[in-house]
Amino acid sequence: MSDTNALMNLSGAMDLIKKSSNPLTPIFEAITNSLESLTQRASDDDYSITVMLFYKKLTTDERQIEQISFSDNGSGFNEENYRRFREFFDKSKGFHNRGTGRLQYLHAFDQIVVDSVYEENGEKLNRKLLCNNSNFIAEESCGGVSDGAGIKTTVYLKQFRGNESDANYYAGLSIDDLITSIKRHFILRFYLDSQKEELKVPTITVKYVVAGEEESERVILPDNIPQPEKTGSISVPYHKILDANANRAEWQTLSDKSETIHWAHFSIPEEESIRNGIFLCSKDVPVQSVKFDEIGKDDSFDGKRYITAFYGELLDNPDSVNHSVDRFTLPNRKEKEQLFNSKDLFFDVSSEYLFIESIEDEVYKSIPGIYRGIIDSQEKHQENVAAIAKAHGIPLDVAFSAKIKLNDDEKTITKKLYKAQSEKLADKGYKAKKIHDTLNQLNPTEEGYQDDLRSKVTELSDLVDSQNKEELSKYVIRREMVKDVLKKILDQELIYQKTPVPKGKSKDKEGLIHDLIFKRKKQNQLNDLWILDEEFLHFEGCSDVDLDQIALPDGRLLLNEVDPELKSTFGVSLKKRPDIYLFASEGKCLIIEFKSPNVEITDHINQMTKYCTLIANYGVVKTTKFYCYLVGEKFNPHINLDGDYYETVNGDWVRDEKRIMSISNHREPIAFQRLELVQLSSIHERAHRRNMSFAEQLGLPELLAGLDPLGE
Repeated sequence: MSDTNALMNLSGAMDLIKKSSNPLTPIFEAITNSLESLTQRASDDDYSITVMLFYKKLTTDERQIEQISFSDNGSGFNEENYRRFREFFDKSKGFHNRGTGRLQYLHAFDQIVVDSVYEENGEKLNRKLLCNNSNFIAEESCGGVSDGAGIKTTVYLKQFRGNESDANYYAGLSIDDLITSIKRHFILRFYLDSQKEELKVPTITVKYVVAGEEESERVILPDNIPQPEKTGSISVPYHKILDANANRAEWQTLSDKSETIHWAHFSIPEEESIRNGIFLCSKDVPVQSVKFDEIGKDDSFDGKRYITAFYGELLDNPDSVNHSVDRFTLPNRKEKEQLFNSKDLFFDVSSEYLFIESIEDEVYKSIPGIYRGIIDSQEKHQENVAAIAKAHGIPLDVAFSAKIKLNDDEKTITKKLYKAQSEKLADKGYKAKKIHDTLNQLNPTEEGYQDDLRSKVTELSDLVDSQNKEELSKYVIRREMVKDVLKKILDQELIYQKTPVPKGKSKDKEGLIHDLIFKRKKQNQLNDLWILDEEFLHFEGCSDVDLDQIALPDGRLLLNEVDPELKSTFGVSLKKRPDIYLFASEGKCLIIEFKSPNVEITDHINQMTKYCTLIANYGVVKTTKFYCYLVGEKFNPHINLDGDYYETVNGDWVRDEKRIMSISNHREPIAFQRLELVQLSSIHERAHRRNMSFAEQLGLPELLAGLDPLGE
């Protein structure tokens, strides 16, 4: 009987073995072949692999991959290896090979060129091959070489033919990114090889050549191969149909039949840029990633990232992996169930299956133990993120959608939370605009106008998160409580006000009002300035801070240094403290001064003018408009105010424009002051009316009725 092998059509083989989805597959395949060639050669030489990427320069910033070469000092293309190379699907190599790797070369490149110097039967030979897509081995030669020739095999992949996506990938692939990918792909292989006495881990050199000139070089040394932090194994059981006559598939677990899968857990310094990953491996390289949402790919933990590799004989079996080596082909539980449930004639009810889902289930069970410390840190981190989000009124669903890393500090977390919120609001804003754009369809003269308007209001309201609605309710309730405390202060109803003080002590009457609205000695703090004007909440400022210590939003102090002679001449003191200073905008500021309810506030009008004069004359930023509020309860406008003051619709008294003069002999006007005298009882009433307008829409009036001392 003849032992001639059947020929295979190359085009048919390439149609059968599809191109891998990973653009780096040809590089990984070539390095794998070099590693296996090195294991076949027993030598005292240091093992080495050199990968060179050759680019054509298109423009200053653009390049295009042309060819890649791989050199090693392994066993080379001796007769046995050459036979396996030219015969597709040959699995005799002994490394769980699938015999189809070189087809991935031809999916990406038009030519394979081999130049191999090897030793066989004590003689050094040089084999050269040219392979292409139409005729696998188009040219070949083999001849002797001088004894001085070194053992070396170089494989060239020439004339790139990948698709546009792959071309763009290689164009943007940096040498550092390639080094990282090689380390990540072969980390398990390098570790396992290092544990075998007969094997040595090679030095891998990567070079980039652009327009004929070497541009960069990186080296992976054997000493740099990470060792796992911990190792272990899992047991995966087989299953079979429990009842062959059942209508629906039900599986029984076979306690006496299982496969062992090992795992190795590596930690890598963050600066090496290797992403976190959990992988099922075949032939000691990643094939399929395991999704684990608790750990992001780019998260770092104490300056490290982690790779966990699961491997074993079952996964190494060539029949367990597709020929593109990017997916496992182990039985799928759902597919087998469908065959059984449909009573497929070819389904063998006596078969015993090890499902890919069973492997994934056992992997998931093991992950919490492997990543215990990290998961604990992640849970604490999420609690911290939730707390920060709550403090800033950001919904939790928005917070957990933000791309926050475990090692982000509070400032970074806050920025990312606001960015995520702004992106969500932008999307909602677009939807809201579409609703507003339909308002032109409404006709107020039609009978159903109010119903149509209510429908659109409901549609727009649905864009508001329920948590935000809850937070708004809390906000309105809080505001009403603040207003109620103000009323109790005015009515002398606080326990603090009723409790006698020791002899020689006095109650801080003004401080009650001050701290209620903006806590003293604080800057840019949570406050209740809304009680005066909603707009004041958006201004930066401080409370009860010396003028020469007040800082502007950019960090500079409010006032310049004052010449000592001027201080002496004009009696200037910068230690004056306005109750509240707010920076409104360039050239404008607000000053608020509180007085105890029993103090005649008109006696202190000139105090406000002094603040304005000092800031106008010595301010780092030129301020020309001052908006001043003198707040108290007791005053008689008809006797104590001159004719420049007028009464507003709210019952306050205002002087629109008073000149602020320069501190000099010339006394020139340099700024203007607007002064408003406001009664606390008036503030209370207006605050209540505003709060109730929100409360009615939120269904809170009955709840707030108990807080309303006016009985409204």
